[in-house]
Amino acid sequence: MYAPLAALLLAGILPASRDAVAAPLDDDSIALAQAEEDEEDEEARRREEAIRQAEEEFGPDEGSLDVFKVEDLEEEEEEEPATLERLDEGDTLQPEGETEEAIDEDYGGDMEQEKFEFEDEEESVPIGGPGQDTAEIYRDFIEDMEDLGPDEEIIQWERYLQQYPNSLFKDRIQTRIENISEDLYDARVPSTEGFTDLDAGRREIRLAAPLHMEPVDPRTRVRAAFEWGYPEWINLVADYERQLVRSWSAHGGVRHRYTGWSIELGTRYALVKSARTNTIVTGILDVRGNTNPFYPTLRPQIGAGQRFTVKGHPLDVQLVGGPDLEFRSPISTRWMLGANVTYAPSDRVAFFVETNIEAKDILWDEAESFFRFPLATFGITFALDPNAKKFATVAANAPFASYYWGYHFGGVMGDFKLYQ
Repeated sequence: MYAPLAALLLAGILPASRDAVAAPLDDDSIALAQAEEDEEDEEARRREEAIRQAEEEFGPDEGSLDVFKVEDLEEEEEEEPATLERLDEGDTLQPEGETEEAIDEDYGGDMEQEKFEFEDEEESVPIGGPGQDTAEIYRDFIEDMEDLGPDEEIIQWERYLQQYPNSLFKDRIQTRIENISEDLYDARVPSTEGFTDLDAGRREIRLAAPLHMEPVDPRTRVRAAFEWGYPEWINLVADYERQLVRSWSAHGGVRHRYTGWSIELGTRYALVKSARTNTIVTGILDVRGNTNPFYPTLRPQIGAGQRFTVKGHPLDVQLVGGPDLEFRSPISTRWMLGANVTYAPSDRVAFFVETNIEAKDILWDEAESFFRFPLATFGITFALDPNAKKFATVAANAPFASYYWGYHFGGVMGDFKLYQ
């Protein structure tokens, strides 16, 4: 309110005091009174003119300019500053003239029973205090876990939070655990009821399929393969496997084994198939008929597979072994043993090494040492589509430490698999 007045005073429109007015023209009392009256009229006229000019310049909007009035300046009284009274514990915020009973009736509830409880705030822990880590400790711990798999990483993070319950990175660690758990335990697999979210106990593992060994992971797949060995070994494979349930499959096909062409039927049942531990233990039973010469064969085997994680990529290790019972003279026994290690550094390429041993009856009295034909195979597998449904494999093999038996001196192999 005083700012416009000060501006007018500085401009010289309003006189600073009565002394600033010109002195009377003469000492005559009547003339003096008339001069003073004219002076007051002139002063009032000047004030009205100043107010009018101020309104024209700034506008009458009191929101943008505090428009002052002379009578407000003259009659303005100094207001006493408002004081705040501190409420005592017994005071209540009760409107004047209303009783507690009326308030209860309007709003419902008993004021005496209405209580508010506030949760205690967590006490702040100073940096480096009890149960708290530092950025250096957190960074070193991450470096130590670079080679761990998802399961091991979750376990280590849980131990870390037990050691440092007030970790500066607690929220980040918990988010990391949730993301790993979701990747491990949540998956969509086909079932008779459609695609549903299942935990890791029912998720597919999809272990790599070996070449000469029997696969230990029951899945639906079509396989076609060939093998040529120097000088004149030819092997052709055609097989179809159908996954009946998650842990059980049946298959049928033809292939050329060392004893001749064979028609084969069989089943594979996973006694253990856990995606939480990435472990499979499978019982295998095949019945085949050798064509030339003809005789039936029963091949019971046991296989085990384990998936490890190396720098975030799968490493599959598999073992298969058992007898091959040939029902002739009256029973001839062969022993089969194989191992496969496959590492996939990316989603599209995998490298593997495989060894297979086929041996004659160890208890044969006439043999100085059991007949055997061990074979070492190495190769590379390519995923032909981003959905991991089609795979092509190229490999080379060579016998080693063979005794008496020798079907070829080395060969090459091509394999194609289509998964459903």
